[in-house]
Amino acid sequence: MKKSDDKREDKIETEVEELKTEVEDLKNKYLRSLADYQNLERQTQNWREEFVKYAGQNLIVQLLDVIDDLEKARDHLNDPGLKIILDKFLSVLKNSGLEEVAVAGSEFDPNLAEVIEVVPGEEDHKVVEVLRKGYKLNGRVIRPARVKVSKKS
Repeated sequence: MKKSDDKREDKIETEVEELKTEVEDLKNKYLRSLADYQNLERQTQNWREEFVKYAGQNLIVQLLDVIDDLEKARDHLNDPGLKIILDKFLSVLKNSGLEEVAVAGSEFDPNLAEVIEVVPGEEDHKVVEVLRKGYKLNGRVIRPARVKVSKKS
């Protein structure tokens, strides 16, 4: 009976070892799945925040042409009422994350502006005139400025 008991104990020990290995594998799979799920949750949260941050971008891009026209009218008419309305309008858009790209007098940066014309000047690649303002929304360029850039003659 001792041999059969030894065989039985060996079999049980083998089964226990196999079960321990299987439990360890399942634990590792669970931890990997949990980490993947947590990463997915973080990524989804980031996507949501990004979506909310830029949800109005298309509307704001369309309004930029209206801003251009209002600024031209303000400059042409010198109407104080128009200036007040334009300032309020720009303030609302600024509170939504809109900011003007300041490129006048600086080194040309193709990430912020498009060259419309190259003119002779004292320095290379210097923005000498802004033909159309550029804008960023929450730090992202949504409309590059159109500029004239100097080229050393």
